[in-house]
Amino acid sequence: MILVTAAGGRTGRSLVKALARLGKPVRAVDIAPSVTALRDHGADEALVADLLEPGDLRKAMAGVESVIHIGPLFHHREADIGRAVVAEARRAGVGHFVQFSVVHPQIEALLNHQAKLAVERAVVQSPIPFTILQPMHYLQNIDVAATVRSGVHRKPFSHDTRLAQVDLEDVTAVAAQVAGDPGHHYATYELCGSDYVNGHEIAAVIAEVSGRPITTELQPISDFASSERQTREEDEFPYDAMYRLWGHYSRYGITGNPNVLGWLLGRPPTTLREYVVRELEAAAQAG
Repeated sequence: MILVTAAGGRTGRSLVKALARLGKPVRAVDIAPSVTALRDHGADEALVADLLEPGDLRKAMAGVESVIHIGPLFHHREADIGRAVVAEARRAGVGHFVQFSVVHPQIEALLNHQAKLAVERAVVQSPIPFTILQPMHYLQNIDVAATVRSGVHRKPFSHDTRLAQVDLEDVTAVAAQVAGDPGHHYATYELCGSDYVNGHEIAAVIAEVSGRPITTELQPISDFASSERQTREEDEFPYDAMYRLWGHYSRYGITGNPNVLGWLLGRPPTTLREYVVRELEAAAQAG
């Protein structure tokens, strides 16, 4: 049995489906009750659990051979959750721990990178055979259909700086492939596509494929994260994390190399253009 944490999120849902396609048994775990719907998408078991509660964590880990740990997005206790999962996996005798990290976790100014690096450290220092996956900025952050409808590509950081991209489906295909495979023990894999583009270039690709004019617009960060101070730490943390992340993207962008992902997939990574074509075809089929 393979345990997938944070299975109800975007990455988790894609991963559960990828594991199911390979015929690997999956226990999907999330704090959100909606995780139970994953039984209809390939999960053999779906469990609502708070991984900071020892009883819930023991129940989630029981009988598990491999763990694929996805940290909750912009959570103020992500590092604590990750360390708890590693410790319980060790106690339970899990044979393989796959950690979803992030590309360049050593960028200390970014709170989500700090948390991922802390969990990487716990993984490496445990006796469990591990694989660390470091995916790049997802192509799925680009809502192609909505961009075509509005005629505007919006994002909360500069359209002039370039970011590398990766297709989430490529990433979860690799994660499903390596889980439980001793040939990937003690490896750290940077997972990056071949596109290194700015917002204007993304808009141009969407315009070319859709045949519709697309402009760019800087969307205020306040549309996503209030600039006002929050009364609780757990509410303040995600806002602070987003401001730091998008400020870093605006100033520096983010880079990566596609070679490792291509080797793992056995084919070139999905390109931005291929992703746009796929998204528009899916939108057309959905009506």
